[in-house]
Amino acid sequence: MLNYGEPLATADATPTLSKATLTAIQMKKISLDEAIAKNDLKIDGNRQKLDEFLGLLDTFPFWFNIVTP
Repeated sequence: MLNYGEPLATADATPTLSKATLTAIQMKKISLDEAIAKNDLKIDGNRQKLDEFLGLLDTFPFWFNIVTP
């Protein structure tokens, strides 16, 4: 759960998925739409709000230098 400020009484969207599905999505082995089609991901609420939130997150290269010379 991510919170900034006072928590809301209800969430706009609540995704339900396994850790394995989350990892597959993070590793770009499967998309959100594919996970939904396979019933590996269920979204209760407003899918558009979830997409909006995910659009706010930064993306980084998988391999990046933690310390550079």
